[in-house]
Amino acid sequence: MPLGLPPHLATRTTSTAVARAGHAAAAVCLIGVGIIVVSIQAYLPEFVVWPALLVLVPMIVLLALLERAPSTFIAASYLIIGGLCVFWYTLIASIQLDTPVANDDYTIVLLKVALILVIGAGPRLGASMVWTTAGFVIGELASFVALLVLGSPWRLSVTTIVVWFIVVGLLAVLRIDLLTSRDSQIELYRAARDEMLADVRRTFEARATALLHDTVLNQLAVITTTQRALSPVVRAGIRADLALIVGQEWFDVGEQAVRAAGERSQRLRAAIDEAAAGVVTVALTADEGVLDVLDGEAFDEFSRAIAQCVANVRRHADTDTADVVLGGSDTEVSAMVIDDGRGFVLDERTDGRLGVGTSIVGRLETIGGSAVVWSQPGKGTSVLLRVPVRIPGDDEGAS
Repeated sequence: MPLGLPPHLATRTTSTAVARAGHAAAAVCLIGVGIIVVSIQAYLPEFVVWPALLVLVPMIVLLALLERAPSTFIAASYLIIGGLCVFWYTLIASIQLDTPVANDDYTIVLLKVALILVIGAGPRLGASMVWTTAGFVIGELASFVALLVLGSPWRLSVTTIVVWFIVVGLLAVLRIDLLTSRDSQIELYRAARDEMLADVRRTFEARATALLHDTVLNQLAVITTTQRALSPVVRAGIRADLALIVGQEWFDVGEQAVRAAGERSQRLRAAIDEAAAGVVTVALTADEGVLDVLDGEAFDEFSRAIAQCVANVRRHADTDTADVVLGGSDTEVSAMVIDDGRGFVLDERTDGRLGVGTSIVGRLETIGGSAVVWSQPGKGTSVLLRVPVRIPGDDEGAS
């Protein structure tokens, strides 16, 4: 069975291969009969046996048509005309050679084997066994009638029966193998589907974890570290985050991909201010229109990753200033978040860290992006965020 093919394609592929092999063997049989007739004619020129070659022409033509454009009509025509050819060949060989031709004569057997190897015209191996059996019956019936007309005795052709049994047995084994392997294929498809669903589930779990970290944990940190009353901006941000979680709007990936440049810049600015919570002053520098090339999902994840970097500055850097620099090219959009705070040792702070690992790196990986962190104690921290640009038509090409 062709490994990895769906069951319906595997059945068609296997039956087609078997049919072509059978047709090739049938052509060899017909060519063998032609060579034998030519040899007899050359060795015994006093006998006129060449008309027997004429019976081979329609069988070879129909066999070629059956191989090129298999159909029930051509297969039936091949069997019917082939039966007439067996009858006619038996008469010519017996009359011209002036000797009775037996049913198990090797030339007659070759013609009948060519009928058995018709195999069939459809993709089902069960039907192929029926076609093969029909070829066996028609060949035996044609030779029986010819011998009856000639008054010659008919005897069993063991070779023809053995060939028929082998072909039918082979088709039956292939049929059983396809039936048993179909269950295995279904299990493989089910496993592949479960793996795909698990990947999708992990992606959304990562996004959900990152979202909760960016909203609930950040807001709790703001509330616990603020000694005075919350400002209206922070209160509005908390309400928006709660509405986002309750409404599960983060799950909606069908957001419109094109938005106004001013609106995106304002949304990014608002996300940065919310993450800074009035503790850190963030200078935002961006190329005009750099965010326009991102689709809705990529922009949301990119802006949340930037905001999380700013939140990390507020909580860990021990500084009140930071810079965010946006840039872009034809293939990607990047952001550099820079602070002059106390910094840290990378191996100790990034390995398994929720804020850097899940909320920043993890969320960018879901959209094909990446994050790189540079930091040294006493020399501040820089984080480079990179997101690829999704060129229109890429999704169609991937599917």
